[in-house]
Amino acid sequence: MAFAAVRSDQGSMAEINITPLVDVMLVLLVIFMVTAPLLDHRMDLTLPRDTSRPPRPPVIVALEVAPGDVFRLAGQPVAPARLQALLESQLRDQPGLVLKLAVHPDADYQSATTAMAAANRAGVANISLD
Repeated sequence: MAFAAVRSDQGSMAEINITPLVDVMLVLLVIFMVTAPLLDHRMDLTLPRDTSRPPRPPVIVALEVAPGDVFRLAGQPVAPARLQALLESQLRDQPGLVLKLAVHPDADYQSATTAMAAANRAGVANISLD
């Protein structure tokens, strides 16, 4: 029961040499086996506990800009010249102040930029555009 290795009537049969593939795989296996223990860098740390109170929700103050240079801070009409001073006093009383700026669609662009510039000069860091 011997098998013939040569086929004379059908031509030669192509074979894939897998020896280089096995060599590469064995080298990679050895590399991973050597480097895997080195990848474990653990440090014993004592982390501080969070003992602080939960943060208070921010105070939201509404500033409305209406057509005709009309400003309303918390529902009260304000002159454009006094807007910065009122915002500074609000910020002094409530340091985490969030200014909610609502601009009417018919208001001038200059009025909206005046309100934002006054808030910036007053030191308001959080402005929410509505």
